Amino acid sequence: MSLVLVADDEPAVLEVLSQVVEDLGHDVLRARDGEEALGLAKARLPQLVVTDHMMPRLSGVELCRRMKQESRLKDVPIILLSAVLPQGAPEAYAFLHKPFEITDFESVIRQSLASAPRLESVDAGSPVEVLGQWVAQTLQGPLDTARAQLKRLEAGPAVDRVALESLEAQLRSMETLGRHLKDVARLAAGGLALQPVEADLTRHLRDAVMAWRAHAPVTLVAPSEPVSLRIDTERIRQIFDVLLGNAVRQSPDRSEVTVELQASRSLVTVQVKDSGPGIPEEEVPRLFTPFQTGPAGVTGLGLHVASELARLHGGALSAVSRPGQGSTFSLLLPRGG
Repeated sequence: MSLVLVADDEPAVLEVLSQVVEDLGHDVLRARDGEEALGLAKARLPQLVVTDHMMPRLSGVELCRRMKQESRLKDVPIILLSAVLPQGAPEAYAFLHKPFEITDFESVIRQSLASAPRLESVDAGSPVEVLGQWVAQTLQGPLDTARAQLKRLEAGPAVDRVALESLEAQLRSMETLGRHLKDVARLAAGGLALQPVEADLTRHLRDAVMAWRAHAPVTLVAPSEPVSLRIDTERIRQIFDVLLGNAVRQSPDRSEVTVELQASRSLVTVQVKDSGPGIPEEEVPRLFTPFQTGPAGVTGLGLHVASELARLHGGALSAVSRPGQGSTFSLLLPRGG
């Protein structure tokens, strides 16, 4: 019996592939995106990874590359599944072009496991990390079912668009909560590591702002030239999404949110300003404490994760707010040179 990690963002496909692997007599870890798959691989050291290519957060090819960079995972065989890559990718041990026959899938599973290295068993993680993973994965099943039912309702003859949009928003909120729970657990266990690259922060901030403009007016003030520094681009986008989401929720009646980026030779500052009700000064420090509920429904879980991600980048996250004057959250990041 081997431990096989299966990653696919389509719940029905994930269930079918996992069932095939279990029917072959193996234990299965399920992941619903590339980032979750990488975290589970690091924590549990599977003997084999099966991954779709087109996934959010990390594609299948990116997952292959990231695993090759990990000393304990670089020799784990990876089966890459794709409908858009005709020849697969050199980083993968094996490749199946979609659609494929189940018998072909079973065959490549057996062949890959026959060549898989025998890894030392490891502890699943600290109790906090295990609990976070368990809660997040337990939430994911009902969420997948709810999202499938939502799609069915959207295709119905009589559609209440307001109700559906409300349900969609609640599902997104629960999915975000699940991701934050996993991150909080990994942060507490010291198991969250950055993957920094040299990147243009302005471009990533602009992409985040464009995405949030679908929910509220967001004004961006930023230099026209690139602002280059070493960042984990996915985690920086996560910080931006937390700050922008918080600002949009706090701003009444789609009032404007202002985002400003300033850069010097040694420091980059991103400020996100809302026109919401504001927060008493004595409550501000609690915003970054996990599992705390602040005024006006602001929770400290996402902000705590964002604050810790800023710290891992060598920076900091702070807030200034007063009742009736809105809030300003500031992300400070060090810059070489």
